Parts: sequence; C-alpha cells; structure tokens
Amino acid sequence: MRKICYSWIGDHDLNYITNKSKGAEGPIIALLNSKYCKDFNELSLLYDLHRKSDVEKYVEFIKSNFKFKMHFNLCNLKDPTDYNEIYMSVRNVIDKTISGSDKSEFIFHFHTSPGTSQMSSIWLLLAKTIYPAVLYQSHYNPESKTQHVKIADVPFNIDIEFLPDLKKKADVILLENWIKVPEFNKIIHQSDLMAAINKKALKIAAHDVPVLILGETGTGKELFAKMIHENSSRVKLPMQTVNCASIQETTANAMLFGWSKGAWTGSVGEGKGKFVECNNGILFLDEIGDLSVETQTKLLRALQEGEIQRVGDGKVFKIDVRVIAATNKDLPKLIDEGKFREDLFHRINVGIINLPPLRERCNDIWLIAEKFLDEINKKFDRNLIYKYRHKKFSINAKKFMLKYSWPGNVRELYHTIERACMWSENDTIDENIMQDAIFKMVSKTQSKSNLDELTRKTPVNLEHEITEIKKNYIQKALEISNGNKTEASRLLGYKNYQTLAYDIEKLGITID
Repeated sequence: MRKICYSWIGDHDLNYITNKSKGAEGPIIALLNSKYCKDFNELSLLYDLHRKSDVEKYVEFIKSNFKFKMHFNLCNLKDPTDYNEIYMSVRNVIDKTISGSDKSEFIFHFHTSPGTSQMSSIWLLLAKTIYPAVLYQSHYNPESKTQHVKIADVPFNIDIEFLPDLKKKADVILLENWIKVPEFNKIIHQSDLMAAINKKALKIAAHDVPVLILGETGTGKELFAKMIHENSSRVKLPMQTVNCASIQETTANAMLFGWSKGAWTGSVGEGKGKFVECNNGILFLDEIGDLSVETQTKLLRALQEGEIQRVGDGKVFKIDVRVIAATNKDLPKLIDEGKFREDLFHRINVGIINLPPLRERCNDIWLIAEKFLDEINKKFDRNLIYKYRHKKFSINAKKFMLKYSWPGNVRELYHTIERACMWSENDTIDENIMQDAIFKMVSKTQSKSNLDELTRKTPVNLEHEITEIKKNYIQKALEISNGNKTEASRLLGYKNYQTLAYDIEKLGITID
C-alpha cells in the first residue's frame, strides 16, 4: 500500500530557507516533524518557479534532512489563484502517480496550509470527491514562534450536501451549450429527433454512470460511444473497445477479465484483460447481447462490486471502469428466452440511448449524403492511378435517397455513395447510378419468385443461381460487419470464420 502526502511548497516554507521567517520552520517541515509523519511513506511536493532559486535550496534541504521517498513536481502556473490551473495541475500529478494501478492501492494525504487559499480549496474538493484523503492543516503561533499541525476537521459531506445542487446547475449549462461541443457536431443532423438525442447523450456523458446504446446495425452506436467518452471525466485515458460478437465464448472471460500463467493448456504467460487495461477509464462493449450468460454473470460482478476475477488462479482485482454497452438485439426478448440476465440489463441501462434508423430521420438523410459525398470526393481526388472527377447528385438521385428505406442505415448510405462515385462516368450521379449502387440482397421471397422462370423451354443453371445467392449473402454480411469475418460468419450461421474465409476466396469476393 502506497501512502502519499501531497502539498504545495508555499512562501512560508521558502522563507524558512532564506531566514525571512525568523526561525519558524514552515508548514511542510512542521508536518514532517510531527507525529503524523508516520502515517505516510512518500512525499510529493508541487511548486512553480516564482521563487526559483529559493525552491532549489528548499528541495535540497528537504532531501538532505528527511528520508521519505520523494517526488518533486514542477507546475507551470501563470496565476497561483486560478482555480482551473491549480485543479488541472494537481489532477495531472496525482493521475500520473496512479497511472496503470488500482486507486485502492493508495492512501492519500493532503496538506492544505502551504500555498494560496485557492490551492487549499482544491485539496478540500478533491479529498471529498475523487480522491478521499486525510487533510492536514498547520497554523503559526506568533508568541511561541512555532507551527502547530493537526488533522483538518471538515464538518460536511460534499457528496450529500452540495453535489446534487451542483449537478443540477451543470445539467442546465450542458443543455444550454451542447451545440457548442465540437465532438457532438460530428453527428450530422438537422432533425429535432436527433437534436434531442444529442442533448440526452451529452447529459449522460457528464455523469459517471453505465450507458446502454440501442439501435439497428449502422445507426452510429460506436460513434455515440466515442462522443460520450470524449465529453466524460475519463477522457484522459483511451476508450477500450470489445466487439462481443467477434470473440469466442471459450476465450471471452480471459479477454475481459485476464488470465494467469497456465490458465489453460497452451496458454503463454499471463494477461491483464480489458477491464484491468482500462482501469479508471471507459470500456465499450459492442454487441453485448452476444455474450454468454456465464460471462454476463462475471460482468455483473464487475459493475456491482467493482472487482473482477481472472481466469486460472482466480486472483481478484479491484477495478473502476465505466461501461458503455451497445446492441442491435431485443434485450427484453433475450431475457424472456433466458439468454440475457435481467439484473445485468437493469445495471447497464442507467443512461439509455435509443438511436433511430435512418428511415426515421428523413430530415437528416440529405444532409448526411452531402457530407459523405464531400468526404468521398476528397478521398478519391487523391487517387494517383487516374484523374477523378468530383461528383454531385441530381435532383432525381436526391428523391431516390429520400424514398429508399436504407436497411443498413448510415453505413449502407456511405458505401452506396462510395460505389456510385466509382461507377459514375459523369460529373452527376443520377437515380439510375444510385439504384445500381444499392447492394441488392436476395430475400427468401425473391428466391421463391424465381421459380416461375423455370419452364420446359427455359432451363436454369441451378449451381450458378445457388452460387450467386451465396455470394450476395456473404457480401451483405461483410458490409454489415465492416469486413469482420468472425462477425460475418456468425450472421451467416458458419461454425467458424475459416470456412467463411475459404468461401470468400473461392467466390472471388473482395473486402474493402
């Protein structure tokens, strides 16, 4: 267990070195000479350069006279009374200390007296919220010319008494200013429906709660997860992503919760698992409905108890991870079928976002299409093989896009426009080009209707028909899964992705 005491180096501390204090030892040295010094084994001091030479002397004095493990942190403060600067400096120092470790492995101590009153306020705020800590304060007795140290008694609970009101005010500010947040402008829209969902997502981002994003394939669930991460308090750590549909049931627990050496036959070394890797950060579980019930049980423990048990030796790790889950499946239906835990469902759907299909966003389709066309024109313009001609949509092409149902949603719209740009030999993409660019997946009803073509006078090549149907299904599955063979094989009922890979090669299918 690491027990660390943090403190700013203040003027009263520096005055002791320069004899300006007339013998008074200063708050930090007073603490180190007090009975409380045995409660911590590391000292981390923060300072700026407003008295550079005095700071250098003070650091040398502390190193020479005290045997703690010490850390000295230069903070480039432009204004030592600026709350934001102070807060960010302190957070950076502490976060750097605990990076890659579990916060439960630390006991924090904050000395509030050195420095400005604003610095003291930040220590108090952090101790009562993010980093629970023991607070020390010292005061100077002019008669005895000595510093007296005591544990600060803070007679209130910020969580209970103040934060609820602060959060209400923060929510109002967020709702008034969400449109100014650059990350949420990446979600192209002009409809009132999506504007309301954006507001809701930004509000959810500000609160450290689990999130469940629902929506059909291609509606932008991962994009929303990224936006929530970028506007959350955990943005300093990268978001880890796991596609639950692409991991095998036998290895899901090891991937998520880690494994010890020799956990199974053939396993090499040990692995942390995604939860430990993104501790204090955000884990995005895409297609959570595809997890086995066994893995769901372990996931529930991680969310409820804040701990995971790795595969093999069963070692338990404390974790602090915010989970964002997403699925295109009907979770209540899976619960009825016994395929999804009801308690896990209620645990993850605190911040719930239901993304509408593109066909319900008629006011957005044209705006999105124009944005995609601009991106694709710029991308193809970099082609070095032939000179690309920038494309634009005809009026009829626009009408077609508004009428079409877009079963693959935004992802299908993008790839359709991409194909249209490749196939169109003119500057204008017309309705016919758009129709040709639509990937036509043969449905079961369509297959049955083709039986009418078989007569005594018009025989058919059955092998060819079967091959074409198979090819169409594989191409559609690859498009839906963004080229992920494991996911595509699941969609098509293959037992493994190797069989699918063989068929892809045999049929001459190319993957973008």
